[in-house]
Amino acid sequence: MKSILIGASVAVVLVGAILGTALAYPDAKLAPIKGDIIFNHELHVIGNGLECSTCHASVDTSKLASDYNLPSMDVCSSCHEQVSQDTACGMCHRNAIEPSALPRVSRPIVFSHAAHIGRKTGCNVCHAAVETSHEPSGRDFPVMADCMNCHDGTKAPDRCALCHEDRITLGDIHPPNWRMQHADAANRDKKWCQSCHRGDESCVACHRGDNTEGKIHGLNYSLTHGVDAKGKVTNCLACHDSKTFCNDCHVAQLRMPLNHSLAAWRTGHAQAAREDIENCQSCHDSEDPTCARVGCHHDGDGVRGTDPSIHEDRSGQLGTHGPWHDDDGYFCFQCHVNTRTRGQGFCGYCHGAGD
Repeated sequence: MKSILIGASVAVVLVGAILGTALAYPDAKLAPIKGDIIFNHELHVIGNGLECSTCHASVDTSKLASDYNLPSMDVCSSCHEQVSQDTACGMCHRNAIEPSALPRVSRPIVFSHAAHIGRKTGCNVCHAAVETSHEPSGRDFPVMADCMNCHDGTKAPDRCALCHEDRITLGDIHPPNWRMQHADAANRDKKWCQSCHRGDESCVACHRGDNTEGKIHGLNYSLTHGVDAKGKVTNCLACHDSKTFCNDCHVAQLRMPLNHSLAAWRTGHAQAAREDIENCQSCHDSEDPTCARVGCHHDGDGVRGTDPSIHEDRSGQLGTHGPWHDDDGYFCFQCHVNTRTRGQGFCGYCHGAGD
């Protein structure tokens, strides 16, 4: 049993060492540590009631993430008396012929176990699943999102420099092709990005003016982006605000879809509006409806919307019981408000309040 504790200590200490690891990976825990040690935390912590400090005594005073807080064989032998016997190696080592210890884990961050333990931070706060683990594994290491549960700027400071001394550590957070992948990650969980990158400030540092087109979009992207905008809406929304970004160019610079420049568009757009009014509203959604603006669809004479630029004079239909009375989906209501109330809106054109 003593021999098992060797593996146990080694693995349990890993928990402490793991605290210092706290590397930031966006979507997953660290990969399993491949080593020679056989160790079951659950058996030692839950089954035998051992405290983490039994095997990881050095953690209480450890101030560097690079400290090796795994137990030595002497620690294991304090319980596993047979650990010194050559025949007992197989209890903790997969390779009993040439046994070896768990490898050191690279931890290029600033971390002090002593500081956290001094603030009464329990091991399970950072290593929540370790007490039920059955083998030493990097999956028990906390990721940066775990750290941010406390380091949120309120319960504990959230300055990057507390843990990351220089930009070299970005390599542990973002893979080499991150520049081309980060939009998807930002779209999935923008709050994760904001744990380091404040609001939109960091985005603007790169995505400004011509720099955006040169690094993210092709140089002729302004001419072809409409295709992506229709088929990859969520991609666009990862960076661009759907309600304001399009209007910055399409309204201020009078840039319109190609079909708007067709000779027949002035008379033909009504049919397009009937077929897909939502598409029109993606641009024409101001409080002052585009259709009612002076020069286009404006009821200049104030008489029942009889302006011929909208439709033919229908004043002769007064007194008739047209289909709009019974069909709430009638095409009139794509422009007119069906109030179903005398003296108001569309109904008020013919029916006064006192009728």
